[in-house]
Amino acid sequence: MNLVAKPFPQTITQAQGQFLEGLSPLSVVKTCLERIQEQNDKLGAMIFIARAEALEEAQKAEAAIRAGKRIGPLHGIPVAIKDMIDVRGWQTTGGSHLLHGDHAVNDARCVANLRSAGAIIIGKSNLHELTAGNHDNPWYGKVVNPLDAERGTGGTSSGSAAAVAAGFCIAAIGTDTGGSNRSTAAATGLVGFKPTNGVIDPTGTMPTAPTFDTIGPIARNVADARLLHYAMAGIDTPEKRRVSVAGMRIGLCPDLYAAAVDPAIATAHDAFLALARRAGAQIQVLPFRFAREVREAGLTILVYEFTAFYGPLVEAHPGRVGAAVLAFLSNGALISEAAYRSALAYQAQIQGEFHRLLSEVDVLLTPVVPGLAPRLSDEQTAVGNDFMPYGLAGGHFRRWANFFGVPALAMPVPMAGALPASIQITTPRNTENYLFSVCEALSRLETGSTC
Repeated sequence: MNLVAKPFPQTITQAQGQFLEGLSPLSVVKTCLERIQEQNDKLGAMIFIARAEALEEAQKAEAAIRAGKRIGPLHGIPVAIKDMIDVRGWQTTGGSHLLHGDHAVNDARCVANLRSAGAIIIGKSNLHELTAGNHDNPWYGKVVNPLDAERGTGGTSSGSAAAVAAGFCIAAIGTDTGGSNRSTAAATGLVGFKPTNGVIDPTGTMPTAPTFDTIGPIARNVADARLLHYAMAGIDTPEKRRVSVAGMRIGLCPDLYAAAVDPAIATAHDAFLALARRAGAQIQVLPFRFAREVREAGLTILVYEFTAFYGPLVEAHPGRVGAAVLAFLSNGALISEAAYRSALAYQAQIQGEFHRLLSEVDVLLTPVVPGLAPRLSDEQTAVGNDFMPYGLAGGHFRRWANFFGVPALAMPVPMAGALPASIQITTPRNTENYLFSVCEALSRLETGSTC
């Protein structure tokens, strides 16, 4: 069963154009709210829906358009927020009962910036408990993939991705500590973005592991992700770089993820690379000898920092979290401060090796995930004749981007069948504008355009 509904309009750019032609932001928001009412019980994408507030903001957006005013690039656009991020007057649950009852006094900085750009915050999206639990949240339930009701969305930004795919909103915001925005976008055929570490102010956001935590958009296309990213950063969207696929040096690095991918994913990647070659791209395979050490150090940092923050809170209220979080914390208790400090030292030491790798090419292209969207029952994905955890494969396929602090974008590529395949594009730190421009050029390959 496919529960996808494409809202009218489908993208931010379409919305802004249609608003100028007479489409009402109120109609768009009402359509999204109706879809939530019809399908959220089945999908479990949203924890909280701000119906009255969203309708009020939509009326204001419509009145502004009638008066010839435009608040910003997101004027009238309904956006869902992962429930790790504060929205003024609403609870921030983290998908848990640990902090149950607390209401945010202020918007998180990124939410305040979205509002300043004209966005309408439609509600809070579901997630794995505290981003460390499994896909079966003990308090808010599983998030069902709108593309296939027997599958999940495979990451802690699960509700954000499902909300966009189901037409509950035009875009959503998630957090990405080990690949959550990217893995969930891959499972739902969307674009998921992780910016350079530290570019988006985390004020007002619950932590997972501050060394790796980032905040980014999940959207229908690269152009929307670009608008959302700069809106969250509170800066004007820069002019796009003119980028041509002809002559582009695309690096592949199987050593970096050092894991098998399903033949369906491999076939889609090979077909995409063939398109890039025909457009004039140069494909280069790069070696990297330190993937295992990077995975181990990254896991140490993530688990230690999560445990340091949440461990004391859970000790005080052990009945307020589920078994998966308790198990995660038990593992964290085994990590010494010395091991954590050693992992941080290694992270600093190895940065140069990775950035030298990136300097040899224009972009790095890797798989986002090992297989297609995971089974809803156990969040496993098929890799050939075997099964492996979809989300937990982040240590191989995605967490290295957080470890090295670089921006990374997951975007869909042409794929035979009902479920999507994605690629991940990475560039050096603080090159978001270039990365978005590259990804827009690559996304046009299937249409025959190369620049």
